[in-house]
Amino acid sequence: MENYYQLLGAADFASIEEIQTAYLRRQKELFSDKSPLENIPKLKAMRDALEVLVDPEKREKYDAALAEFLRGLEDRYNQAVDVFIEKRYDEAIEILKDCIRQNPQDPAFYETLGTSYQMMNKFDEAIRVFQQGLQLNTNKPYFHWYLGDLYRKLMDIDKAETHYLDAAEGFKEILKVDPKNVDALEMLADTFSKMEWFEEAAEVYEKLLSQFPFKAQYYREYGVVLYEIEALDEAEEKLLEALDNAPDESLTLFYLGLVYFKKRLLSLAIETLETSLKENYDQPEVHKLIAKIREIQKDIGHTVEETIHNDCPDIVVEGTVKWYNPENGLGVLSCSDYPEVLLHFSAIPPEFQDTLKKGDLVQFGVVNDAVGPIALQVLPLSDSTPSETLPGKIVRFDSAMKIGMIEVEPGREVFFHFNALSTELKENLSMGTEVLFEITINRGLEDKPIEQAKNIRLRKATKLIPPPPPQLPISPVKG
Repeated sequence: MENYYQLLGAADFASIEEIQTAYLRRQKELFSDKSPLENIPKLKAMRDALEVLVDPEKREKYDAALAEFLRGLEDRYNQAVDVFIEKRYDEAIEILKDCIRQNPQDPAFYETLGTSYQMMNKFDEAIRVFQQGLQLNTNKPYFHWYLGDLYRKLMDIDKAETHYLDAAEGFKEILKVDPKNVDALEMLADTFSKMEWFEEAAEVYEKLLSQFPFKAQYYREYGVVLYEIEALDEAEEKLLEALDNAPDESLTLFYLGLVYFKKRLLSLAIETLETSLKENYDQPEVHKLIAKIREIQKDIGHTVEETIHNDCPDIVVEGTVKWYNPENGLGVLSCSDYPEVLLHFSAIPPEFQDTLKKGDLVQFGVVNDAVGPIALQVLPLSDSTPSETLPGKIVRFDSAMKIGMIEVEPGREVFFHFNALSTELKENLSMGTEVLFEITINRGLEDKPIEQAKNIRLRKATKLIPPPPPQLPISPVKG
């Protein structure tokens, strides 16, 4: 039984207005074709279909017969899907061919038939079926997407790119009508990723996450495209959010391990990849990557990035930039205690990485690594005047938050962070301890100046020389 609605390009059982609009659109397409004379039989079939559908009595009888026909055909199609899931592709193909003979305008039949051929590695047959699907009036972007995947697998990159471009344009057209169409957004993001248009894919994932802010899949895919464009910190953030919503997802853990590897956090990369293997051991590429990272560790040991990422500074000081090259992200800092401290760009906040220059005054932490002192937590200082050294005593400390207060004088207390303490104080912190420190001025949420202690060290007690014992008067000796 022929489906008149599909013939006209309208939805099944559409309204009269929708049917007439679809008829006029389809008629225009056929007349604008390169060979309009060849389309005369199609135009006649369309007029015959329209005549039935606009007549109330004829349409009522036709709709009843069509509904029964479609129910039987749906049962038959579901049978094909069931055997497809069981990987009995030959049986699925025979059933789907029968479905197409009965209703050659249903795109789902072509999609499933082409996929069945593809699963059997019969790529020529799959291409032929998907190209037949392109001749239909619906789902054209999807058939372009299928063909793009096939040609990419066959290493015909030019044809793959052509179909991906057509697919992207088709999904965009769908989104013009329905901007929140989730299926079209997902397919568009996937198409952009396969074309390596990662910035465009990232924009689409932003839209998907605005609709579904807790969907782990979108965070993971967003993290992957950020990884591809070297936005590693943002990629790490998205992948960690994906794990918050799906903690045991091995694929997310794999990509997070790749991010850590690219950031040269080798131990963390191995730990994350091994966690991925615990969730899914059958990942040969993960086993190979772990072995590769272990070999690198043997050659270079502990990386500078790992030192900066993992360690708290031994001391926080003020100094100057001796030199810094923003192109390779390397430099040297200097202060009174450390003439040369290795500077790596990852220790600098992103907003200052391109502007830091020789001679700038900076506050930074120092950790003594095997390769020498390394700078952490580098912050530019606007005032070049050295801070005054002040005495005080520690009066409060929150061990959970690692912050506390130093009393300078009655009524004046200065905030400090645990990282600003010297190693000696970190190991022997107690209330009432006398300390020396300098002050830096930071800005709070309301842009008010806040005093913060830095370079906090133990105040050594002054050793006083005891006075000589008092001289006793000498009594005369009595004889």
